Amino acid sequence: MWTPPSQVLRRTPRQPPAPSLMAQHTSVIRGSRRAAPLTRSGRRFGALLALPALVLVLGLIAVPAVQTLVYSLQDGTFVRAGSWNGFENFTKLFSSEKFRNSLWLTTVYALGYLVLSTALGLAFALLLNQRFRGRWLARGLLIVPWAFPWVMVGIIWKWFVDGDVGVLRALVVDTGLSDTFVAPLSTQNGAVVVAILAAAWRQSSLAALLFLAGLQSMPQEIHEASLVDGAGIWQRFVHMTLAWLRPVVAVVVILSTISGFMQFDVIWAMTQGGPGNATTVLSIYLYQQLFVDTNLGLASATSVVLGILALGLGFLSVKLMYRSNGVSEGVQ
Repeated sequence: MWTPPSQVLRRTPRQPPAPSLMAQHTSVIRGSRRAAPLTRSGRRFGALLALPALVLVLGLIAVPAVQTLVYSLQDGTFVRAGSWNGFENFTKLFSSEKFRNSLWLTTVYALGYLVLSTALGLAFALLLNQRFRGRWLARGLLIVPWAFPWVMVGIIWKWFVDGDVGVLRALVVDTGLSDTFVAPLSTQNGAVVVAILAAAWRQSSLAALLFLAGLQSMPQEIHEASLVDGAGIWQRFVHMTLAWLRPVVAVVVILSTISGFMQFDVIWAMTQGGPGNATTVLSIYLYQQLFVDTNLGLASATSVVLGILALGLGFLSVKLMYRSNGVSEGVQ
């Protein structure tokens, strides 16, 4: 009976197990990415190499972020200089029912976007890692969704589900599956689901490329050892493939979480926050506060809340993922 490597390693020295090939290859997974410690001169040289990028990040991200934080503590507009009002903008935000609904919708949207894009990306990568005729063409087509701009993705999916000329309507009505067709974007729940599907379709392309690169770097001896030890498909997937892809999963989770909370283009191109406020996520709520109501203070406060949510939940999910696998030193 096959024993996962983690259970083999947790046994006490008093009960030494017969070393399996899987246990011998565990060091490949857990130790292959450990780099040798850098010397002082090496660290200094690395810091010098990173300095230009650090200056660019500070200029393009850090400075605007600090400026947004300052604006969030003021009551200014585009035409009037603001005065300090402390945390009054944040108090107004959280006392607004529209903001609370938008916050809840954003969380649901980001969670669905994260789960769906990650699952689809992993499934595509596992499929394209197999050998079959025409694999080179399938791998080339994988990048097509990612090549589309976010706005174009929204327009394509809007046409796809259109109630008059959409492809989905033709599939449902013209094929006789149903006599009537209700456009998904005309209903609240349907609009949210289509918005998640459209964004996840594009993001799954990037996730699949990252997962496929990780699978390509996995030593073949690990799979061969698991087959010799009698491991099943599910055991190999959980204990070997996912263990090897854990760093890639962390990257995908962070990117997808941040992208999910910051999503604007797809939703705006499809619904502009409608019908009603059904798809008014925080990014669209921010747009309305800034360009419709010209309230710079509330818009900046919304940006601060949105940024904290995206970054905080992204790194928290990675922290929990590593802790659940018993490996927490990588994100400390």
